[in-house]
Order: sequence, then C-alpha cells, then structure tokens
Amino acid sequence: MLSEEVKEAREMFMAVAVIEHHISSLQKFSTYELCEKFADVWGIFEKKALSKEVKLDASYVMDINNEIANSLELEEGKFNKEEEWKNLLESCGDMLEEDPEHVISWIFSSLYWDHLTQVKLVTAWFYANSLRTQLDLPIFRLSTSNLGRFLDALSGSGPPIYDGQTFYPERFS
Repeated sequence: MLSEEVKEAREMFMAVAVIEHHISSLQKFSTYELCEKFADVWGIFEKKALSKEVKLDASYVMDINNEIANSLELEEGKFNKEEEWKNLLESCGDMLEEDPEHVISWIFSSLYWDHLTQVKLVTAWFYANSLRTQLDLPIFRLSTSNLGRFLDALSGSGPPIYDGQTFYPERFS
C-alpha cells in the first residue's frame, strides 16, 4: 500500500516524469521513481520559495538543476547563453510583480529552449513554480491528460519563432 506522501508525489510529478523519462537519459528510473526523486528535490526549493529566497539569476537556476542532477546520479549541467538570460531578466524583471503569469511563462520557455543542457523540463518547472510560490501564486501542475497539448504549446514557444510570451503552462493542469 502506498503512503499518502508517495501518492501525492506521483500525482504532482507524473506528467513531468513521463516527459523527462522520454526526452532525457533517465530510462534507468521508472516514472514512479522519478516522481519520488522530484518530490524530494521540490521540497527543498519549495521551502526556499516560501522563505522568499528565490533569485532571478542563473546561479539559482543551476542550484535547482544541480540538485536534480545529483538526485538522478547525473553530472552537473551547464547554463548556456548567460548574457541573453540577463537581458531577458532586465527586460521583464520589473514586470514580474505586475504580470507574473506572463513573465514566468516566458522565463519557463526561455530556460527550456535556450539555457539548460539537461533535465530541462523539470528544472524549468521547479524554477517557474518556485517563482509562483514566492509570489503567493498557486503552482501549476501538469496533467497527464493534457501532455500532448502542453508539448504542442511548449514546441510553439521555441525555435524558430520563440514565442514564449504566449506560452502559459498553467493552462495544462
């Protein structure tokens, strides 16, 4: 019999685990194991978000990415195009308080498509939800029944047009 904690982890992270399982080198883990590992890492960053410790910089994103990588026995990742990331944050950082859903969606898309080298989806998901938590917004949970639509929207937010401004992950809960 599964504990309530394990059931909650599977419910919360299954869609992310399914995607990561298929697009990365995580086949040595079942999607159930990934859910439990993601839940452990999320607990760390959720506490930081509740304590208002989330930072708008690449090093904080890499803290998340590296913690995920360590839990999955992977090498630490790299952050690509740091100057572009800084420019994005400068152009939208002031709008974060005014229009958080829009800005966080844009950040999610940018992280996924341009800046992360591994476990991209789960890192972008954790970072976006950390920002949402810090701003007292509800986290978004991806639904397995909406995976196709989510992936279609995520694809549309990337190359060649990079339309992260119209990508809203919370629509796929």
